[in-house]
Amino acid sequence: MEFRKFTAESLEATSKQWLKLANKVNAFSPDVEQLLEWVKEHIDIKENAIAYGVFPEGSDIAIGVCELIITRKSAKTGWVKFIRLRLDPQVDANIFANNSEGVVAAIEAYVACVAGVLAVKDLHKADTIKVFGRTQEQMQFLTLLSAALQKRDEAKFTTKIEGRWLVLKWSNEK
Repeated sequence: MEFRKFTAESLEATSKQWLKLANKVNAFSPDVEQLLEWVKEHIDIKENAIAYGVFPEGSDIAIGVCELIITRKSAKTGWVKFIRLRLDPQVDANIFANNSEGVVAAIEAYVACVAGVLAVKDLHKADTIKVFGRTQEQMQFLTLLSAALQKRDEAKFTTKIEGRWLVLKWSNEK
């Protein structure tokens, strides 16, 4: 999976496919349309928000949309907030049906998104990544992830849960 910014071409290809999939799996098309409109408005940073896509290798059709917020704490440091990952209607339907194909695709997309956010952190000179836990299940996952990350000897960051956020903070020391 690749984590990258949308282009006009990849947004058009993704929009066509997602709308087709929404009809196929009886997803609520207005939700999909609203998300795709948000992506169109946030191909570049707008009001601190930007859309990134999770794409299968070599494809222009995203299987996920990652909503990020870039904020500045000071001139030298900032935060990248990973608000949520929205998956294509087919993957969502597969997850809802307890289909393992959907679960695997979702996990791969989530891993690509988190890895991509690490690269975005450097691009935007941020020293902190915040991952939002929207649901109780996501909070349980983030708590386990935080514990696992804290056990890594090579980790160059600290982790903690702050409210509904998993916070990863890098030291400014080189």
